[in-house]
Amino acid sequence: MQLKSQAGLEYILIFAILLVALTPIFIYSVNISSTSIRTTRSRAAVQTIATAADNLYKLGGGKTTVTVNIPSGVESYLVENKTILLRLRIGDGYGDAFAVTDANVTGELPITEGAHDVPVQMLSNGTIQIGV
Repeated sequence: MQLKSQAGLEYILIFAILLVALTPIFIYSVNISSTSIRTTRSRAAVQTIATAADNLYKLGGGKTTVTVNIPSGVESYLVENKTILLRLRIGDGYGDAFAVTDANVTGELPITEGAHDVPVQMLSNGTIQIGV
């Protein structure tokens, strides 16, 4: 009877060691997945806005609204000249998602997490206004 107890204890010990060894790998995988999702969302948001700006520029005017999903961790934005940029905090550093447009752009982007309706319109001087 004692051999069965010892075998059971050994199985529990092996399981505990595996669990302790696999926990850091699991945490690392979750962090990498989260970062990947955030960077993909930021790239998609910037590209959606840039496409809308380019379309208005090519049409010669107009106004539209695009819905973008802003990820968490956005530190700042830049909308000037022909560049649209979102800067994300990634770990101890930063990552940029940007797009280059055909037209000069100006304006502002939301930096809070979630879905946002962003107005895009062409001004009388040919500049594309993004945001309010």
